[in-house]
Amino acid sequence: MTVASGLSAVAAFLLGPLIGWTLGVVLGVVLSVLAVYFFIQDRALRRGWYRPELRWVNVAVEVSAPSILFLADSQLYSVEYALTAPPLVMWATLVALSGFRGSRALSIGAGTIAAVEYALLYLLVAWPRLSPEALVTLQPGLFAVRVLLLFSSGVVTAVFVGHFNRRAAEALTAVRLKDVMGKYLLHERVGSGGMAEVFRATYSPEGGFEKTVALKKILPSLGANAEFLRLFRLEAELCSRLNHPNIVQVLDFGRHSDSFFLAMEYVDGLSLKRVLDVYQGVGLPLSAVTYLAIELCQALDYVHRRVGPDGQPMNLIHRDLNPPNVLLSVLGEVKVADFGIARAATRADHTQVGIVKGKPGYLAPEQAAGEAIDGRVDLFALGVSLHEALTGRRLFPTGDDPVSMNAVFSMPIPRPSAFRPEVPEALENVVMKLLQRELPHRTRSAREALDGFLAVAGVGAAYPTGQKDLVAAVKRAAEEWPELARRAAEHAMAQASTDVASSPVGATDANKPLLPW
Repeated sequence: MTVASGLSAVAAFLLGPLIGWTLGVVLGVVLSVLAVYFFIQDRALRRGWYRPELRWVNVAVEVSAPSILFLADSQLYSVEYALTAPPLVMWATLVALSGFRGSRALSIGAGTIAAVEYALLYLLVAWPRLSPEALVTLQPGLFAVRVLLLFSSGVVTAVFVGHFNRRAAEALTAVRLKDVMGKYLLHERVGSGGMAEVFRATYSPEGGFEKTVALKKILPSLGANAEFLRLFRLEAELCSRLNHPNIVQVLDFGRHSDSFFLAMEYVDGLSLKRVLDVYQGVGLPLSAVTYLAIELCQALDYVHRRVGPDGQPMNLIHRDLNPPNVLLSVLGEVKVADFGIARAATRADHTQVGIVKGKPGYLAPEQAAGEAIDGRVDLFALGVSLHEALTGRRLFPTGDDPVSMNAVFSMPIPRPSAFRPEVPEALENVVMKLLQRELPHRTRSAREALDGFLAVAGVGAAYPTGQKDLVAAVKRAAEEWPELARRAAEHAMAQASTDVASSPVGATDANKPLLPW
């Protein structure tokens, strides 16, 4: 409407020599006012402002525009001209356009407003000034027919709207039958990995109830893998027992056709990895890092101390804590996700010497060596993640080659203040204790680490500004990350083209050995 009114205003001014400057200016001014009205409204709507009554106001404004043009024509020329002028053709068109709002009541209302205004203009303005020799089409009888037809255009539009709504509902039903996981309607994909993909989905059972969830769906290529399905079931079973505000909640587990899925709490925000990508080389605000650390410690403390249905400790270990598995909401919530390889630190687990699971670059030394592990591997991974959040740099390389894998055993671990001098000593000391390679020197429990972060005062204190600073960081990352990802993708494509051009024919990554993680 802004563009249409604006272009029409320009046309009215340009046609001034042909239709008369007075009429051209009047039309141009009226249409310019409409363009400004819709432009202001468009800006307000884009900022989130909205009132339900706005639809009725807009319909009234749009349908009333020909009335203003009628008055102008009748004053500048004659009522006979006003009753036959081309702008009146717009009336039925504007009534029909009301149908795009999808409401039958609005369409009937538009037709009613147009018919009433046209009738009043005829009775109060045109009829008293109409000459007796006026055309028969302008006499009351046929004019009443024109008013009735104008009202009927609203009724016909309402019938069309009802038919369109029914067809749209049928189309939605067809989409649901094709792209629904039981009672879950899939939307865009928000993440994917080597074994599963995650979609934003709507849980939509009968009765109109709807809830946004994250749906983790096994890749079709793994649907027949019995071992992987067993592990997926174990993940669902384990996560169903975890109920903590800093852990992504699992809501449902099921199977649709040949695909298994997990329905989980949907976190409206970004992963810590995406936020750190934007803050690369800079690091997050200090108070935000301390707040993040406290929230993650609370999650790990709950996991490590969780008891089973029999009242006995479950001795759970996440084993894969790293920035991609930490979700940050736009409200400042911090949640740990992906317990796919979490398990109990039992004697049986200790016997699996040589089996390494977890993300390279975040593995504790004993975990990378395939030795017996306990909850302190999660604390080491927490220290690596927080070191990265403070400095904006990865602490260890994340490659799967021998040199990268050996870095956790031999590479010096610099203090965060070496890259960022303003990091307070109290905060730095807690992080560095998490990163001790020797188990006797490492932080003993998540509760101990939590107490250490809570004791940080001054610039790096988590309260009262930590959550607020984290929210600001997430919002900034949400604005900048798409452009960052686009440039990274372009660089990757250019690098891939260079690699292909310089590699022997047939040399691909498919020949690389697959490591356990």
